[in-house]
Amino acid sequence: MSRALGDLQYKNPVNTVEDDSSIPRTRRASSSSASARGDFLSNEPYTSLRKLQSTHRYLLVIVSDGVSDRTDDPALIQHVMKLSMRGIRADDIAQEVTSSIASRPKSDNASCVIVMLDGQQS
Repeated sequence: MSRALGDLQYKNPVNTVEDDSSIPRTRRASSSSASARGDFLSNEPYTSLRKLQSTHRYLLVIVSDGVSDRTDDPALIQHVMKLSMRGIRADDIAQEVTSSIASRPKSDNASCVIVMLDGQQS
């Protein structure tokens, strides 16, 4: 979510300037290229290509740090699989995951997208 919508202060970080009394100690980075100004976040996605087998089923779970910081990956996947095997739809499982996390004290923004792919029907 930070890459797309929020945390603008991390996309154009504060750079330290040489110690000179006529120049403020810190200032915003210029609008030069990302590599020159050293952005902490990039809007360039990391992508990879996977060939899926028609005889397998696949589960894609995408969560924000509000979810991943509050649970471990294997437990989350097991929970999602358990609900899926009960016939619960992916969007309902995602809603349950985010509601469960958001109800905890000191929760952060929680986002979850679940995609279920059946190799023979996808």
